Amino acid sequence: MTRRTTLYDLLGVPPSATADEIRAAYRHAARALHPDAGGNAAAFQRLTTAYHILGDPAGRAGYDEYLATSGAPAATDAEGGAPGGPPAPAFPGVSREVKRGYLVMMTVALGLFILAGTVVRPVSVPAAIAMALVAMVIPPVAAIMANRPPPTHGTRRRRRSAGRRSP
Repeated sequence: MTRRTTLYDLLGVPPSATADEIRAAYRHAARALHPDAGGNAAAFQRLTTAYHILGDPAGRAGYDEYLATSGAPAATDAEGGAPGGPPAPAFPGVSREVKRGYLVMMTVALGLFILAGTVVRPVSVPAAIAMALVAMVIPPVAAIMANRPPPTHGTRRRRRSAGRRSP
């Protein structure tokens, strides 16, 4: 069984690479993959995402933890999917539960708009307006909830105030 391309593989650096090595590898690869230089836009986007994750110490620590907990990934082709199969997501993304919650909230919003315009409006215009206002608030809330970063458990650190030392 071969392994899937990791973000380190996309940048061409080992997992033990320093921040300067990651930056240099990104700049070198970006010169070749940038769409203005004749490269592929999707490949350049994957490269940029890999750099943003690995260039940030917190993002890199989270990604290393993800690699450690996910085990050995499966083989993929150049497009990010399994050979002969549908393309797989190139990076760890939103969980299935978050996607399901987003779809449920959007379905509720759509249902409220339909009910407000067809059923409630003939009976009570203020109730229909209230339902439409609630339905307008749901999509941004759903988007914020779906796009917020996952919780990082056990990474909170206490700040020491200047000049004070803990016993």
